[in-house]
Amino acid sequence: MKRIFSLALCCLLIYMNIMPVYAAPKAWNGTLTSETAVVIDGKSGQIIYEKGAHTKMYPASTTKILTGLLAVELGDMRDNVTYSHEAVWGIERGSSHASISEGEVLSLEQSMFAMAIESANDAAAGIGEYLEAKSGKSLSTLMNERAKEAGALNSNFVNPHGLPDNNHYTTAYDLAMIAKECIKHEKFREIFTAKTYTIPPTNKQGQTRIFNNANWFTNGVFIYDGNFSAEGFLMSKTGYTDEARHTLVTAFEQDGKTLICVVMKSGKESIYYDTENLLNWTFENYKNIDVPGEYIALCADEEIYCDDRGRLFIQKEDITAPNASVMVKNGTDANSIKAEFSAPVLTGDMTTAEMTATLYVGQGGDRKVLAEVPVTALVSERTIVSVLPQVETSLLGDLTMALLFGLLTFIAVMICDILIGKRI
Repeated sequence: MKRIFSLALCCLLIYMNIMPVYAAPKAWNGTLTSETAVVIDGKSGQIIYEKGAHTKMYPASTTKILTGLLAVELGDMRDNVTYSHEAVWGIERGSSHASISEGEVLSLEQSMFAMAIESANDAAAGIGEYLEAKSGKSLSTLMNERAKEAGALNSNFVNPHGLPDNNHYTTAYDLAMIAKECIKHEKFREIFTAKTYTIPPTNKQGQTRIFNNANWFTNGVFIYDGNFSAEGFLMSKTGYTDEARHTLVTAFEQDGKTLICVVMKSGKESIYYDTENLLNWTFENYKNIDVPGEYIALCADEEIYCDDRGRLFIQKEDITAPNASVMVKNGTDANSIKAEFSAPVLTGDMTTAEMTATLYVGQGGDRKVLAEVPVTALVSERTIVSVLPQVETSLLGDLTMALLFGLLTFIAVMICDILIGKRI
């Protein structure tokens, strides 16, 4: 009987160990271990939460999402990457690598999986050299141009892997905006959510290499409350150096909402718990609201002046704005969303103007910007009555009136000179 009981107990313990375990949901107290963090709407780029989001930080291997973005946009996954001496031996000894040999040939796809899963710096270096040869530009130029296009504001990239360099830095916000571009590409999502990948023998290596992802969001080791579905997992990339500490970029989609979370300079486990808390909190407390372009236009003043004399102006009915989608806290009334318009910038023909409508909720210190929407408008011209009775001026008429007043003044001065001369 004891043997049967012992056997049953062993079976139960084995069963418990192979089954996924989920921690009970915990209420977030609003604190983070990570030094900086941000959560943005993955569709609009709207900031939902931030903690030092624009502070310059070292990105470590999260740099590789930008390298990966360039690879899927500029490269062909079937192309070969031949690894140079510099790509193999130029990386820091002891840093993460895929044991690639000098002169080894891998496909760009194989190199990408090695970079994403194994966080291989040699693979990143080889991809960087491939991109330079493909584009004819230096890698740093490619990276910085693409980062700015993505919306990065305070970044400078000098290498493809993120190994320490004083001139290689970014911010939580900039990484989130880069990730926003990354998740648009199906191939990127496939690679940066992969749990494992195998590279068969190559021209330099006779053994098969198997890579297993150490990212807790990707490999299932992370014990969370089950709020995130595998179908909604879009990408995740870790990073670590002594200078940067632990960093993490993650994107999830759920209930029509796409969120990107970045945490930087944190602990080995804290990056996951901070990310979980931020994503759970945002998914649970925020909703999407579609704002029609017509509503944005109606938020404008009746007239917006284009010059300081009030001659050129815009009427609200002449404003054209695109539809916008914003994220607001649950319970927010759509009618509480307001728009503030920037000063109009006239086009060359002076008949149209461009503005930016800043959508926001709240007032004063509680004001929260939701989105910035580019708008256009037709310009109207007003005829102004001058100081002379029964004389109307237009833009051209002003010049005529100025000349007329100048002539009258000259004549008056001449008459005065004549009269004074006669008195003498």
